[in-house]
Amino acid sequence: MKKLITLTAVAAVTFATGAVAHHAENLDVPFPTRGGCEAENSALSNEDGWLLDAFPSLFSSEGEVRSFLNRAFTCERNQSDGNFYITDHRVEVLGSDWFQRRLP
Repeated sequence: MKKLITLTAVAAVTFATGAVAHHAENLDVPFPTRGGCEAENSALSNEDGWLLDAFPSLFSSEGEVRSFLNRAFTCERNQSDGNFYITDHRVEVLGSDWFQRRLP
């Protein structure tokens, strides 16, 4: 039950705050190359260090925060226009075995 409450709290904060929303604000931005998309995704992740301060029981380092963000936001090609877009997988990552291992 404690894991579910923690997961719910993390999900609520992740979806409600502006910092992680930087990724979400760029979901519709087309990138002609995967490299351009990945570079922007990485730059956005650099701005989200607050997650470590907000959830020290879930993340022990900035590396773990970045790992979460890299899994939660990926670059994928849109078949209809050939461009790459940042895609949001937060819900899947928060519910994944990988993330569950981080919960106390």
